[in-house]
Amino acid sequence: MILAGLDEAGYGPTLGPLVVSGTAFRVPDAGPDDPPPDLWQVLQGAASRKPDGQRIAVDDSKNLYSSAKGLEALEEGVLSFLGALDGPIPADFRGLLKRLSPAAGGDQYLDLYPWYRGQDLKLPAKAWANRIRIAAKRLLEHQEASGVRFLGVRAVPLEVLEFNQSIDRTGSKALVSFHIVTALLRWIWKSHPGERVEAMVDRQGGRMRYAPLLYQKVRPRGIRIILESEETSVYELTRDSGPPLRITFTVGCDGKWFPVALASMFCKYLRELHMSLFNRYWAGRRGDLKPTAGYAVDARRFLEDIAALRRELAIDDAVLIRKR
Repeated sequence: MILAGLDEAGYGPTLGPLVVSGTAFRVPDAGPDDPPPDLWQVLQGAASRKPDGQRIAVDDSKNLYSSAKGLEALEEGVLSFLGALDGPIPADFRGLLKRLSPAAGGDQYLDLYPWYRGQDLKLPAKAWANRIRIAAKRLLEHQEASGVRFLGVRAVPLEVLEFNQSIDRTGSKALVSFHIVTALLRWIWKSHPGERVEAMVDRQGGRMRYAPLLYQKVRPRGIRIILESEETSVYELTRDSGPPLRITFTVGCDGKWFPVALASMFCKYLRELHMSLFNRYWAGRRGDLKPTAGYAVDARRFLEDIAALRRELAIDDAVLIRKR
């Protein structure tokens, strides 16, 4: 049985990317009426909701990261899970993008932006590499003991140019995000044709009814609406052969479902690495400039602070400012 979780970071900001990620785990099969296992309990020897100095912290990224708390707990969690997969942990930001992208050349879009062009960040940026290696080894041991396996993660950063182009095509920010979500759902379902898949997604833009969009974007043979309510919407998608894909959209699921919490962490980590390079670029041209997280109110302040620099550097608004 496959447990999957999808989430996004950067839906609301004016500056920087929207990032959507999906994670997948294989767990021992449960009965058709049994709830999926709680991975916080199953992997409690290796993972916990809060940093405790020993286990990997896995939670809604808003609980693990703030400008005051810093990047360490978020980075340690993300890179430890990558360390539990095949292949080395990426040594830099561009390598991380290539590792996580569903497309070839996953870092090439960076060179469309002056603040990313020719730039990179060494990883880990804040966490200790040795702690990450130890945590990844412990995670592998507890996975083997429990029959759980982390299968992988995909992440799609949508920077300003492509974000604005997507808005022009769809006319809706919610549809821009949902298009990426459904692409990741297709990836997960296609990757596991003979297995039952349970996917959970944070509610998309307040929407309650998803069946028409799921049919259009995922292209199943059939859709059964199980529940549509203010809190939760549940669908079962079928294909010509093999088990169904069950998708649950619910409010606040990044704090309720381990795979979604982990997806939330990958999203936020990638967005913060983008913003680190973004702020480094502007600070290098004006040393007294206060950095920005890119959200609306502070973005207005930041854009006012760099107005003269933007004119001097001939920075086009199309690469800098989101339309919505």
